[in-house]
Amino acid sequence: MPSKAGQFMSRFTPVECAMKAQAAIVAEDQVVGIATDTLVLIRKLQGNMFQTVLRARLKQEPEGTAIAITSGMDRIVLVFCLMFLAAFAALCLAWSLAYVRVFQSFQFSDEDRRNYLFVLMPFICTLLGFGLVQLGRYASRDEAPFLTRLFVEATDAKLKKAVVKTAPKIAPKEPAKETA
Repeated sequence: MPSKAGQFMSRFTPVECAMKAQAAIVAEDQVVGIATDTLVLIRKLQGNMFQTVLRARLKQEPEGTAIAITSGMDRIVLVFCLMFLAAFAALCLAWSLAYVRVFQSFQFSDEDRRNYLFVLMPFICTLLGFGLVQLGRYASRDEAPFLTRLFVEATDAKLKKAVVKTAPKIAPKEPAKETA
């Protein structure tokens, strides 16, 4: 089974790879996507907000097409999650400053300080947000291998061999002859 991400090589040109990928997208009723001569994006049709998107960058090389495959959460969802996290981190900071009474005009009353659910609510919401992302990623854990297999089989791509650099060989030193 192909890996979730990696470097692949296809004997076809980037345009042919894009056409074959588009044909595989159309033939498979579970997926949707777009294919151009430089980029292929594929995702499952049914899924949650955190579902996996396969990104394949196509680059022309003398032997065919070099394909760099990555898979992960859709980028717009990632940006939204980071903005949401930043907002809740700012809220947690403001809540902490109000709790320790740093500012005279912005602080909790003594009654509010004893209500731990009220005090801990932004921190709980932040943890629940992390839990929601982890749950969504867990629910879509099988999508990356499926999408990678679909794309690799459609383009007849092979895993690119890693270039192994060898250290230059050094001739063994001959022991010095003693002259007496």
